[in-house]
Amino acid sequence: MENFKINQIDYRYLLVDTYKSLGLSELDLAVILVIDNILKDNETLITAEILALKMNVDVKELDRIIVSLMNRGYLEYNQVNSSLVTSLKPTYNRLKDEFIKSIMNENKMNNDKQMQETASSLFSIFSKELGRSLTPIELQKVNEWVATKVDKDLIIDSLHEVQAKSKRVSIKQVDKIIIQRLTSKDVKKEGYSTINDNYRTTIEEAIEIADTKWTDD
Repeated sequence: MENFKINQIDYRYLLVDTYKSLGLSELDLAVILVIDNILKDNETLITAEILALKMNVDVKELDRIIVSLMNRGYLEYNQVNSSLVTSLKPTYNRLKDEFIKSIMNENKMNNDKQMQETASSLFSIFSKELGRSLTPIELQKVNEWVATKVDKDLIIDSLHEVQAKSKRVSIKQVDKIIIQRLTSKDVKKEGYSTINDNYRTTIEEAIEIADTKWTDD
């Protein structure tokens, strides 16, 4: 995958670790990894027929997955030297964003005792309401809410709203309600929503933090 060099982090590890939260299935993941392996040797147009030579998956199914990945913004086709080639740059960019977001949130949490206490309290509340311990991905999402300064009461209210609507509660459902509430609040107050800006940080700042955290130079 193209030049993933932020502190030499293993992008394949990041992909395997975050594929579920990125909305990818196990088959999507396998296809991306095989495409990545093929592209290591040379830039080329990767078809379902080529993938079928390396995978135990039907050509028609592989073709469907390729089209789906392209439509969902995980791969693209570029013109290189008059030839059409497959590129995983969109996937690379998403992984970079996930890495940056994780580093930024971890940095904020490590330097703010109140955030740590809020996150710990929310962990307990969600564990009790879900009747189990939270998974690493769920813990990461709760940390993200706290790090991006989502009000604790809003998080709990969103949890209760999901509970009122569904017998089976998930962090993903709660996150959806939180975003809806924050967006609605922005629109009522400002006439437009700034939620995307509030949830993101600049690449430069994140890379600086990442370099400080992961390198010895």
